[in-house]
Amino acid sequence: MLTKYQQTENGHTTVLFAEPDRADAQNTMQHLASALDALTTYFDIDNPFPRVRAILAPNRDLFDTLVADLLGVAIERPSDSRRVAQAQKTDIVLLAPHGYTTESAYAYVADDYARMITHELVHVVQEHLCPDIENSPLWWDEGLAVYLSAQWQYDSQFRFREPVVEGIRQRQVPALADVEREPSFAYTYGWTLVRFIETRCGRREIARAVRETEDGDVLATLDEDRMHLGPTWRAWLLTGEALQT
Repeated sequence: MLTKYQQTENGHTTVLFAEPDRADAQNTMQHLASALDALTTYFDIDNPFPRVRAILAPNRDLFDTLVADLLGVAIERPSDSRRVAQAQKTDIVLLAPHGYTTESAYAYVADDYARMITHELVHVVQEHLCPDIENSPLWWDEGLAVYLSAQWQYDSQFRFREPVVEGIRQRQVPALADVEREPSFAYTYGWTLVRFIETRCGRREIARAVRETEDGDVLATLDEDRMHLGPTWRAWLLTGEALQT
């Protein structure tokens, strides 16, 4: 499957690509290596991290093939045009930047692309550290990825920030139970909950929860009572502090 791809390496990262994506492969490599350094520091990872491999798929059909056959992730064919990245274990499949022109709902924006690489790498690092990734809740998975990639800080095509801005403006934000239950809220409000927990407990508690949550109950691992945390988080959110950069 990968025999027609060329590859470039740097430290603990590898990028596979097909011509004419060599320049984008080098750019991807730089973002990937920088993000890996930042995340291993954040999570206090002392041992060398396993090699991370990114594959640039030149078109939608090859993207879907790699996700299904290489990563083993069930995917519709053809996949949704908003789907441009998928991580599994230590592999990340990315739609190559030139493919955005005809095969993506998004325009290629260099800064968005860089943050998306970090987002996917957060999933890789979390899966490496977590003892029970299959039961990890969606709000935690996506909240970590959006928060640690800094996607929450910017208005962008991926719209992680704007729904929170609007919710605060209208004084209509979800309850904790909604974020835990509804996938759409997990993507848009999960990062606010992760940021609130970090503000209360610190970075090391976030890292500990990633390493020690075995049954999906992150808040229990953090020794947080939902009945108290939910209203406290919501009140903090409505102050607008979550949006401050």
